[in-house]
Amino acid sequence: MSASMHYDIIGVGFGPSNISLAITLEEEAPGTRCLFLEKEASSEWQTGLLLANSDIQNHPLRDLATPRNPRSYYSFTNYLHEKGRLFEHLNMGLYYPYRYEYRDYIKWAAEHFNGSVHYSTVVSGVRALAQSDSDARFEIKTTAGKTYTCTNLVVGTGRTPYVPPVLSGLSRDQLVHGAKFNNILGRLNAGEVNSVAIVGGSQSAIEIMIYLADKFPHVAVHGVSRKFGYRLKDTSPFTGEVYFPGFVDLFYSSKPEHKQRLKDDLNLTNYSASDADVLDELYRTLYRDKHFGNNKLKVHNSVEIVSAVTVGSKVSLELIAAHSDENITSLEVDMVISATGFRDFGPLAHQELCPALLDSVYPLLEKDEVGEMRVGRDYRLALEGLDGLGLYLNGLCESSHGMGDAGSLSLVSIRSKNILDSIKQLSTANATSANLMKTEA
Repeated sequence: MSASMHYDIIGVGFGPSNISLAITLEEEAPGTRCLFLEKEASSEWQTGLLLANSDIQNHPLRDLATPRNPRSYYSFTNYLHEKGRLFEHLNMGLYYPYRYEYRDYIKWAAEHFNGSVHYSTVVSGVRALAQSDSDARFEIKTTAGKTYTCTNLVVGTGRTPYVPPVLSGLSRDQLVHGAKFNNILGRLNAGEVNSVAIVGGSQSAIEIMIYLADKFPHVAVHGVSRKFGYRLKDTSPFTGEVYFPGFVDLFYSSKPEHKQRLKDDLNLTNYSASDADVLDELYRTLYRDKHFGNNKLKVHNSVEIVSAVTVGSKVSLELIAAHSDENITSLEVDMVISATGFRDFGPLAHQELCPALLDSVYPLLEKDEVGEMRVGRDYRLALEGLDGLGLYLNGLCESSHGMGDAGSLSLVSIRSKNILDSIKQLSTANATSANLMKTEA
């Protein structure tokens, strides 16, 4: 293998987590030989949900750099300054910036690292190789036939979208995950989709309902939720401490049963709930729809989907009311949007044991009795017999590290610092080991 293709660090994926890592490397470890591989043509963020007037859900200063380095060039505040919009932005009095503006900020930061990123590059496989203790490395192959090697591999690909099994039999023309909602805008504009069911109780589900009601008068919109009503997100400053670095320590060191209790207690900080302004807007939209007799918006709450089958060009959903085993209704729509979140790591049906990218490495990983990967506090996965390699999960570890790894940007900069510090320690240990081997020889 050519030395020019070997790197100290390779990151797969170049979304917010690995962009933050690139910033941390530039500021704290300049000269590190690193490369990032991204399957898309550019670094984008939440492109599937850039809806009009939608905002972010974390404080804007919990950005790609500020919590780690408040003086960073790559802060959101400096982005506004560089773009000449700082005073106008401050004058709006927004607590949460618009989502499209934060997307532009993330893309602006990413563009500073174009020389270290290969875009439109799909990784087809990862292997751990070791001809000797001093020659251990990861081998990364791409669909274009290129091969790279590295000592430290950082996986920052984002979590796998979750679709309930009852919907999984639908075709790609009839089902889309909420994170890819914008992919169907062309069909909506063309009038090919005239009725939609949005499954789930997340903020994304409600934002999609509001957007469809506002932008597509011809579309009948059905909200389908297991809960009695769409719920208010827990925005208490006390529960907001789940996004503190100290909470990560608390959660990580807790016993499994205590972690589960914390998850249950804190569920509404992030799942199946929405901000008050979005809930209020949906309720007003429903009210106006009913008043004017449009009958285009309907909410089906306290229901379970019993089956989802194709009937001609339609999707037929059978719904059973939670309060009655016999109250079964049928709902026919052109398309189903599954706004149902993402998979976490674990052995349960709605989870996955490891990222698909690491399938070939999984047998080498240290695991617990149910096959779940053992993740270190530094986000490192331990490889049996390959102590010199660093394999890290960047933004994928909610099951082991808590809500801060559940897609929020709040801890990306701190997590990047944790990973870099671990890589530095590993490099020092490898150098010490190599010197000992030379001395013994």
